[in-house]
Amino acid sequence: MKPPADDARLVPQLRWPSAARIELPGSKSDTNRLLVIAALSGHRVVVDGVSMSDDVGHLLAGLRTLGFECTFDRSTDTGSGSVRLGPRRPEAPASGELFCGNAGTALRFLVSVAAVTPGDWLLSGDAAMQRRPIGALAAAWRQLGVDVEDSGGCPPVRVRGGAGVRGGRVRLDVRASSQFLSSLMLVAPALADGLDIEFDGDLASAEYAQLTAATLRRFGVRAHVGGTQATVRGRHDPAVMRVRTARDWSSAGVWTCLEHLTGSRLELPDLDADAGQPDAGLSALLLGLPRGGDIEVDVRTTPDQFLDVAIVAAARDGTTRLIGGKNLRHKECDRIHVMARELRRLGVEVEELPDGLVIHGADTLSPAVIDPAGDHRVAMAFALAGLLSPGIRIADPDCVTKSYPDFWADLERVVRQRRCIAVVGMRGAGKSTFARAFAAHTDSTLVDLDEHFVAAHGPIAAFVAQNGWSEFRDREAELIAGNLRPGTVVSTGGGAIERAETRRLLREHTTVVWLEAPVELLVARLTHDAGRRPSLTGAPIADEVAEVLMRRAPLFAAVADLRVDAALPTAQQVVEVAAALGAACRWPGVR
Repeated sequence: MKPPADDARLVPQLRWPSAARIELPGSKSDTNRLLVIAALSGHRVVVDGVSMSDDVGHLLAGLRTLGFECTFDRSTDTGSGSVRLGPRRPEAPASGELFCGNAGTALRFLVSVAAVTPGDWLLSGDAAMQRRPIGALAAAWRQLGVDVEDSGGCPPVRVRGGAGVRGGRVRLDVRASSQFLSSLMLVAPALADGLDIEFDGDLASAEYAQLTAATLRRFGVRAHVGGTQATVRGRHDPAVMRVRTARDWSSAGVWTCLEHLTGSRLELPDLDADAGQPDAGLSALLLGLPRGGDIEVDVRTTPDQFLDVAIVAAARDGTTRLIGGKNLRHKECDRIHVMARELRRLGVEVEELPDGLVIHGADTLSPAVIDPAGDHRVAMAFALAGLLSPGIRIADPDCVTKSYPDFWADLERVVRQRRCIAVVGMRGAGKSTFARAFAAHTDSTLVDLDEHFVAAHGPIAAFVAQNGWSEFRDREAELIAGNLRPGTVVSTGGGAIERAETRRLLREHTTVVWLEAPVELLVARLTHDAGRRPSLTGAPIADEVAEVLMRRAPLFAAVADLRVDAALPTAQQVVEVAAALGAACRWPGVR
């Protein structure tokens, strides 16, 4: 069956490596946990940095229906804001329906909030939500004395909550989802006896349960997750009046994979490696993923990155066996099946496993309309493929609002904001000439550092005669640090790379093009340009150039991403560099 194409969004092509700055949304995993804990704390708490994704919106709506005070104050300059939560209102209703769309986290967490909230509550969702498992959580609450009815192990769920629930010991089937465990843990501080939760089976996505425990500890609650059980004791610390949600490592995944594939270097501010989010481990996983050869990759510790890693696997020269994702069959869709189906639509050879996929690297991708089955992570993963291969369209593109409302705007920013190109080489190599021509060819901004220096400090020869080379290098380094901006082509001075800090800046913030020239060519050119730049050593040009080139050549080689023959005509140099940069942003077989 073909996916609907009338609303499909064409993914734009990435022409050059990007250097965009992306303000990631707040983590919905972190946010949803904070909101539940804050609502049940018994006092007013402000949660900052909240991005109003669909999932968070459903959770807040559910808390309001249950009678808790919830207000969202949007920031004036971003899509995020602050949520103010208060205790349950005295006039709160005694019944209501909580509709959660396809927000599994929201519904599962709200089932437990409803269980400790007096009233008769019906929790439902869309057609996809009504196929997602909830039976294990419902069974746990029945053990604790709460009247809970599910629909064959799935939503809708009716909860008659609040009457005499004290907590204590409960057994929970944790094989299908760690969200069942997190749901119980989050409400445990509202129970007089806390909770001792014994695991039935191996805990799925254990890292997310550890995130729940860490979040509870932020509020002063004693929480621990061990090998076969979890315990939660204590009440919320009333001194905790304000908390901030962490930026979302799951949303960062598509950009991390883009960096891995293209050499882009995106700025993702405020990502905290110590926030406890499992997907922070994606970079380490990619470092262990060679460009070629057959390999097995276990995604158990980074389950939300299974789809992004599958795209990277399809771009590899070899076969990748992705395992450890059994519970992905019970997400917004059966992610394993949908990923296999849509990769095949692009012409990739794929085999399904019970807990993953075997993906054979594809030289090229076929143009196609991708059906993400309403799953935000499927849509974002195939957008990654579309950046590198033409003709890929995403049906139902707005499904990304579930977790990342600004995803498409950020993707356009990634395409627009190209990585800075820094041109290095010896005096006489033709850096200024090439940089000017390449900036014109790519519609970039030219920054000639020699011209900037003269504008700021006067002629270089006079400055060096008065202040010396060391002072000149200091001022030159300052100019470099202030001009390595996205969308620019920067022509550096020949000796700029002699400063270690400058080499670091070039490696981190630019793609470095080295115009490589032999001594004979440099001497010939400099003989006709004598006097414009002062001597470095006081020796004749022929002797000086050979000596300086010997010292600098290893430094140029250390920073260079591309080497270009300085003897070539400028037009040919431009074509070669443009082709090389573009190739890094193309699917492997079309480079």
